Formats: sequence, structure tokens, C-alpha cells
Amino acid sequence: MHLGRIGTHTRDGRFPWRGAALLLLAAALVFGAATLLRGTEYDENYSVFVTGGIARPAWPTTPFTATEVPAPFHDHADLGTVTELIRRTDVHPPLYFWLLHGWRAVVGDGLPALRLLSVVCALGALLAWMRAAWLAGLPPLVTGALLALSYGFGLTGHVVRGYALAHLLVGLTVLAAVAAWRKPGLLRAGLAGLAGGLACLTNYLAVFPVGVVLAWLVLTTPGWGRRLRVALVAGVPCLALLGMAGSVWLSQRASAVSQSAEQFDALPLLATLARLAQYEAAILLGGLPLYVPAGLPRAALGAALVLLLVAVALAMLWRWRGLGPLRWMWLAAALAPPLGLLVLGALFGTVPVELRYLVLGAPFFAVLGAATVQAWYREAPRAAAWGLGLVLAVQAAGTLGMVLHPATQQPFRAAVAALAPALRPPTLLLVPFGQDGVGIVGSLLRELPPDQPILVLRTADAAAVPDRVAGACRLLLLGFGERDRASAAQVAAAAAALAAAPGWREDAVLWREERGGLARLYLAGPGCMPGAGRDTGQERR
Repeated sequence: MHLGRIGTHTRDGRFPWRGAALLLLAAALVFGAATLLRGTEYDENYSVFVTGGIARPAWPTTPFTATEVPAPFHDHADLGTVTELIRRTDVHPPLYFWLLHGWRAVVGDGLPALRLLSVVCALGALLAWMRAAWLAGLPPLVTGALLALSYGFGLTGHVVRGYALAHLLVGLTVLAAVAAWRKPGLLRAGLAGLAGGLACLTNYLAVFPVGVVLAWLVLTTPGWGRRLRVALVAGVPCLALLGMAGSVWLSQRASAVSQSAEQFDALPLLATLARLAQYEAAILLGGLPLYVPAGLPRAALGAALVLLLVAVALAMLWRWRGLGPLRWMWLAAALAPPLGLLVLGALFGTVPVELRYLVLGAPFFAVLGAATVQAWYREAPRAAAWGLGLVLAVQAAGTLGMVLHPATQQPFRAAVAALAPALRPPTLLLVPFGQDGVGIVGSLLRELPPDQPILVLRTADAAAVPDRVAGACRLLLLGFGERDRASAAQVAAAAAALAAAPGWREDAVLWREERGGLARLYLAGPGCMPGAGRDTGQERR
């Protein structure tokens, strides 16, 4: 592999547009495949429901089908209603939802079409980061390849959430800041501040890497007078937009704190640090250990990946001075998301450790990786080429698993596919309401056949399920383990009630997954007459 041909060095100093176009095309194919092949994500329903004006749908208390409840998936609210719902019911800033509102009006409500907005933003982010690396004197195509194959970047680069837009805006912040550093100009500094503020209006956690980048830009500007001017032109737009985001957050604060306490356990510091390290590794290399059987194979593969990351870190430290004048900024911004989460944990009592909350650091690690390759290439080109090839191969395997392997996907589509032979009339599917009736119910309604009847189990009525299903002869009770504590309690209450009911017996477990998902088939007595008694959804069709 000759690294000069993939952008480590260009003799004419021009940006390699042809190579960048090919890389963007390859990334588009990967993200497009993920868009089509990955099942509905829990949080994608929030985005659609909020922009439709029905943030928390009141699902029927009797059996119903997807065709009978189209409103949450197809209604379109005005921007004022969307903004008010975000303030009252959500925990995210509004910019992505505003953009998605307009996108839905153009492309419709199909899941692949909605995901395409994130794909476009992810590709724009990829180009912005390649340009920023090039302006910083680093190999743009190596940067692009390392970023495109980063599991965390690809995972959030196609879902109906605001992460890809945040990646794009953080990338534009860095591009403008590096341009201002290379060729001082107040316009570039102002654009960096504007993009950074918009990033914070898209994702609250963007404030950590954006703050690092803008602080670096101000502190590296020579002369106190010029430094003050840069601070003003970059800080005023950023702080104005950050103030807008802050006002939204203040209206959400109570619900955000309560949801964080319900969703995230208060872990000891060492356990929190270990989980942060695990997710940081996953962002870069993917979930490769999940693709092999549990036990020794998984432990061995995990150990090999740890050794690879240690080797990469040592290679970076060995050539640290050769990574360029921006190396401290790249490192500080890469570490800003996990350090920011620790700060939030100190303030609010629990650290919200989730992979998606750390993904904004992935591009900075990609740039550091490209700088390391370039530094080693000067002294040991063959070692640099082989090392880069090994890392890209591991990343490609992780990304392929992200697209295809069920272990890295939420279980709704896999459950529906596994249960397809049993999901035939007159089977009634019992579905937990969960914490808020959005993630589980919404995802299943997207994945199920439109004429499949379901009954939603709320905490208040799950134990009364034998009375609520009078007239049904086949029940399928579907649960998803402990990922949603409320849903686990609802499924347990329904299972206990059916076990105690004289007219029902558990026949078989039809689906089980490693993360706790389980589907039990219940049959009524031999004299059951389908459709008698309470409506099960069949008659309405």
C-alpha cells in the first residue's frame, strides 16, 4: 500500500477531490445499506412522534392493528407545536426536529426516507472533516477512511436522530476554526462560532468538543487585541445560540433529571470509567466480540482488540511530537465527551453512559489516527501501511457487523422475523407499554404486518390481561428483558396473570435472545371459539 496515493502527501498541495468522491460514494453505500437493513431503533419513534405533534400516543386499551392508528406515524404538526412539545416532553434541543419537520414534508414518512436525512448529514460531515484535516496538513483520505469506518459514526449516521447533524455542525466548526488558524480572518472565526452554536442547538453534549475547539482558536490567536476580536466574533453567535439551547434545557430540566435517574444506574467511579473505556473502544472498532459465541472466543477476541488499541495508543505516543501543531486540540476535543459526562455525573448524581453520547469524539480520534500514520510514514512507511491496513480491516469488520449482525441492532425486527410463522390470525400479540409507550410499541408497529392485532400492556392493566383477551385463542407475550424496567414489570405481571388463569396454558417459548428478549405462546382450552366475547381486532378488519 502506497500511502501517498491515498492522500498522505500531495505534491501540488491540492485537495484530492477525486479520492474524496470515491470515499464518499463508498460511505454512502455502507450507510445506505444500514438504512435499509437495520430494524427500527427505539429512539427513532420519538423524532417522528414529536414532529407529528403526538409525543406520547395514547394507544387503545383494546386490541388494535397498525392500520387503525396511523396518526402518530403520519401526522405533521406546525413548528410551534413541535417546539412546545420539545420543551414539555423531550430532553433534546430543537434544531434537528425543526429540520426533520421540513424533511418529512418533502420525502414522506417511510423509515428509509426519514433516515436519508442523517445519511446526507453524515456524508457532509465526512467531507468537512477531510477538508479540515487537509488544511491542518494531515492526510484527508486516511482521515476519511478511519472516520467512515468508525462504528459510532456509522451507527449514528443513518438513524432518525440528530447525531449526524451534530457531526456535520461540529465538523464545520473545526473546518472554520482550522481555516482561521491557518489564515487568520474574523469571518472564518465567526463561522466557527456560528457552526458551534448550531451544533449545541442540535445536541447539548456538543458543547464539550465545541468549547475545546473555540477556546483553542482564541488562545492560539497571536496578539491580545486580535485575540479579543476573535473571541468576540466567534463567541457572540455561539453564546447566542447556546443561550437558546439553554432556555430549552431549563424547561426540560426536571424531566431530563428524572429520566436520567430512571434510565441510568449510579455506578462507582471505577465501574463508570471502565464502561466509558468500553464504549470508546466500541465507537472506534465496533462490537466485534458480540459476533462470536460467548465464553472463551468472545474473551479472546476482546483481549485482541484491547491489545490493538494499546498498540495504536503507543504508536501515537511514540510519535507524539510529529503529529502536528494541532495535536493537543485534537486530543482534548476527543476526550471532551467522556470527561463532560463525568462532569454531568458529578452535578446530577448519575453518569449517562451510552455509546451514542460519546460519538462526537470519534472524528477527533480519526484525525489523531491519520496524524499518527503520517508521522510513522516518514520513518517507517511499510510499518505505517501495515498498521493502517490492520486498523481499517478491523473497523470494516465491525462496520459490516453493524449493518448485518442482529447483536448490534435493537431486537424488534429480529423478533418479528423469528415469530412470523406464529404471527397469523387469530394470534393476538401482547406488547409491553414500556416507560412511555413510544419506543417499544412504536417500533413493533413499524415492523409488524399492518393487519397483526396487538394489545398494549400498561402497568395498571397488565395483571388483568386474562379478562382483556376474552375471545382470543392464541396469545403471544413478547418481552425484551431488563432494557426497559417498566416493560419487564408489565410482562412479568401479564405472565403471572396468565399462569393463574384457568383457561390458559403456556405452550412454548418461540423466541429468545441473549439480551433477555423472550416470546411465550399461550393457548386457550380446546373449546375456544375465536372472536367470541371481547373484540380482538379481527372483527374490525
